[in-house]
Amino acid sequence: MLSFKQKKKRLLTIAVIAVSVAGILYFGYKAIRDNSARSQGNPFEYDIEDFKKSGAALVHYTEVGQIHIELRFVSGVSVGPDDRIYVSGDDSLLIFNGDGILHSTISMVGPAYCLFVDKNHDLYLGMDDHVEVYDRRGAKKSSWESLGEEAIITSIAVSENNVFVADAGNHIVWKLDKSGNRLKRIGEKDEARDIPGFIIPSPFFDVALDPDGFLWVANTGRHSLENYTKDGDFRTSWGEFSMEIEGFSGCCNPSHFAILEDGSFVTSEKGLARVKVYNRIGELVSVVALPDQFIEGTVGLDLAVDSSQRIYVLDPRQKLVRIFEKKQL
Repeated sequence: MLSFKQKKKRLLTIAVIAVSVAGILYFGYKAIRDNSARSQGNPFEYDIEDFKKSGAALVHYTEVGQIHIELRFVSGVSVGPDDRIYVSGDDSLLIFNGDGILHSTISMVGPAYCLFVDKNHDLYLGMDDHVEVYDRRGAKKSSWESLGEEAIITSIAVSENNVFVADAGNHIVWKLDKSGNRLKRIGEKDEARDIPGFIIPSPFFDVALDPDGFLWVANTGRHSLENYTKDGDFRTSWGEFSMEIEGFSGCCNPSHFAILEDGSFVTSEKGLARVKVYNRIGELVSVVALPDQFIEGTVGLDLAVDSSQRIYVLDPRQKLVRIFEKKQL
């Protein structure tokens, strides 16, 4: 069986090819369009710095705190029902109180690449190809069977009776019961049911449940968020490819997203690392953080939201959980 690193490397190779093609097409188009207004110079020269600054007038959040993570590798962040902050990395799960003070550590066999804390404080951990469940005291409750040799678990969402697992390797979302039994494969291409199919060029593939209980999935290769019923019926989608602040750029974005209590979306991107807020119908309403707030090359900006609607951004490059709060306008 391939290791997580080998499977991730294979997906990243595909992503590099995809982003190269996307970049050539996009900047080629921009150059041809803009060349009509230029008579000299390189017609294919385009300054990406312009895009890094785009959206400055929409920054309605400020950074109010940081939690330093003493791990070599960090991968996921989640906020529990009591506003405790959970961070996965290395072979550990770190639990912080609401003030960012380390409360406890859970040791595991292998790293959890994503996590979810449900209302009962049970911890659902994505361990490469399978899910493990721990209680709030760190005792392992169960280890579910592998989702297959190709599986790369990248995100988990939990409802009252079901667990939804994003599998970037198999390009589907698994619907399971609370015992780990497989119930349904969501998102496989089906023209008869108007399901476009997930295009997942890299190991970034996120899921979340909205306040009405509907499932949202980041179809990163299509630069969109798609909405499904819990039974896997396609409802709607929004999003578009663009280097401009309103859209999602690169080969595969948004890389992560979270949902606020009013149904708005918080999204993060790699390539042009930026964090934004869209309303329920996908209209950009605010910027949380722009590229100049991150080290160039930062990827894996996992997101979480607490009961006060503060936004938690995992910054793996700087080993931080960065906390953003909406400005009082």
